Amino acid sequence: MLEQNNVLFLFIFLFLIGIFFIVFIKNNSKSKNKQTNNKQFENTDKEVQNQENIQKIGPYTIIRELGKGATSKVYLVSKDKNFYAAKVFQHSDKELLERFKRETEILKQIKHINIVQIVDHGEDNNKAYLILEYVNGKTLDEIYPNLTIIQKIDIILAVCNALNYLHNKGIIHRDVKPENILVDKDLKTIKLTDLGISRIVYAKPITHDGQILGTPAYMAPELFEGVYTDPRIDIYSLGITMYEIFTGKIPFDGSPSEIVIKHLKETPLLPSLINPNIPTNLEKVIMKSIEKNPERRYKNVLKLIEDLTTIRESLKKQGEK
Repeated sequence: MLEQNNVLFLFIFLFLIGIFFIVFIKNNSKSKNKQTNNKQFENTDKEVQNQENIQKIGPYTIIRELGKGATSKVYLVSKDKNFYAAKVFQHSDKELLERFKRETEILKQIKHINIVQIVDHGEDNNKAYLILEYVNGKTLDEIYPNLTIIQKIDIILAVCNALNYLHNKGIIHRDVKPENILVDKDLKTIKLTDLGISRIVYAKPITHDGQILGTPAYMAPELFEGVYTDPRIDIYSLGITMYEIFTGKIPFDGSPSEIVIKHLKETPLLPSLINPNIPTNLEKVIMKSIEKNPERRYKNVLKLIEDLTTIRESLKKQGEK
């Protein structure tokens, strides 16, 4: 009997030890996972700090390059444990730097849910830089093939709201295109970015006479003729953006000089000839937005919002997604 009690006691003892180890391992695993999640950016920052040659832009520490274009590079940077996107312009003209600073002070006042916030600006080695709100998302050109027609309309409506806000403040974006529209994975955060070449109507330009900034494939014809202060410039660029995301193609392609000539003289192919699933009323909106004559385009973004909202409601009633 005594021997049976000893065996039972040993069994219970080993059972309790087993439970203890299981609980310990689970808690330890949870703790490690929590630390990993909470320190995702901190670990990245430490990795940068451990480098022998830490690169900086002004007071901001460079973590990695996010992208580059013809006139600038964009980096993920940190300062005081906060993370930003830094856009560094590749020029060193003193006059341009002064004008850039003056206009950026105005742009820093821009606050809108659908516009990336400018946080700071400065100069480093005679190169101007912008410090921007960092948005962890993808650009519209990366995701539009996988979006439904209503999701695309929702994104365009958000951009319209951003442009309406800018235009009411006398600011023309001048570089609206899918690459400059950021969207998070849930499609809830939509932000227009790249105000670096925006034109403030009532301020002196930061570019010299004859210097044209922008992306030729999305630029309004009047820009090539020296007209910079008409907000319908942005409506045209948004129209080209709509054309692309609903057809998968830009209307005018080729070398930069060929594209300019096509913007000025060539009639684009109807979107429905590329994608027959485009509703007729949506096609009309796109074609009106990219009229070569500004007087035949939408006079303002509000009317464009009205028409897109009507189309969206109609598609919803038809059961479209």
